[in-house]
Formats: sequence, structure tokens, C-alpha cells
Amino acid sequence: MNSAFGKIAVGQILLIICCIFYLIWWSISYRPGVEVNRAGGLNGILLMITAFCGLAGVFVSIYGANVIPKTGRMKITGGQAVIGWILLYVMLLIVTRFIFHRQVTTELLLITGWAALEITVISSLDGAGNLSDIRFFILLAVIVAAVVVSMILYVLYYRMEEMKAFYAAMVPLITEATSMAAVLLVTLI
Repeated sequence: MNSAFGKIAVGQILLIICCIFYLIWWSISYRPGVEVNRAGGLNGILLMITAFCGLAGVFVSIYGANVIPKTGRMKITGGQAVIGWILLYVMLLIVTRFIFHRQVTTELLLITGWAALEITVISSLDGAGNLSDIRFFILLAVIVAAVVVSMILYVLYYRMEEMKAFYAAMVPLITEATSMAAVLLVTLI
């Protein structure tokens, strides 16, 4: 296994761990009817682990995607993914804020940024010859599906009954972790 691919794999694993710790933190800190200090004590430790794993996962994934030797032309370059991220974020910010009247939160930035990162990763793997066209497009569809689910729940969150919203907010973390696990599995097969 190429060391750049190993870095991508480690980055994806760190991001999956980030999602797991985020789920644990969310389930403790945002449970309806429970008052807790969201950043102190155990919750603070969980939040720090979440942030560390997330940031490390992003940086390691990007590094691996940048240094993996490309044998072919990438379908989507890193620069195109970043431009797409910015355009998608601005478009979704306008649509969710002014059409759906949803307050803007950090989750919108995380959803769109995650999508750009994953598209960069699969495009780099494709350019390195690690993915067939069919596998690339399957993974792209999985990523797009995760974003669509995340955006639907993002819009509906403040319109839901409190307990339903609490559980619905966990779904994007699960779909995104599952998507990253699919990236790992498909590229290892």
C-alpha cells in the first residue's frame, strides 16, 4: 500500500472517530431536558477529542490526497472542489436562510466542507488509479446522498419536536461516517 494512500486511510479513520466522539458528545450535551456544561468536565474532554480528531483527519486526508502519485487525469481537482465548496456553501446559505428561514449554524459549513474534502479524496484516489470509473461514481453518489440527507435534516431541525430533533441531528454524523467507511472499503477492495 502506497504511503500516501495510507495517509488518506488514516485521515478517513480519524474523521470517522471524530464523528463517533461528536455523537457521544451530542448525546450527552444536547439531550432535551438535561442541563449540562457543554464545554466543561467530561463534555469538554469529548469536545476536545472530537475537534482534534476532526482537524487531524482533515489535514492528514488533504496531505495524502495531495501527495498520492497521480497516474491519470483527476475528474475533479482540489481547486475545483474548493471553488465548488464555496459556491455550494453560499448557495445553500442563501436558500436555507431566505427561503426556508433557517438560522445559519456551523453545521452548514461542516456539511459543505466535508463534501468538498471527500470529493477531493475520491478524485485523488481516482487520479492515482485506485478507483475505477464505476467506483468513483458510486462513491460520489454516496457522498451526494449524505449531503442531501444532512441538508434536509439541517432545514427541518428547528421545525421538529425537541426529542425528534435531538435524534435527527445525529443522522448526518452517521451518514457521513458511513460514507467515509465506504471510501475506505471501496478503495481496499
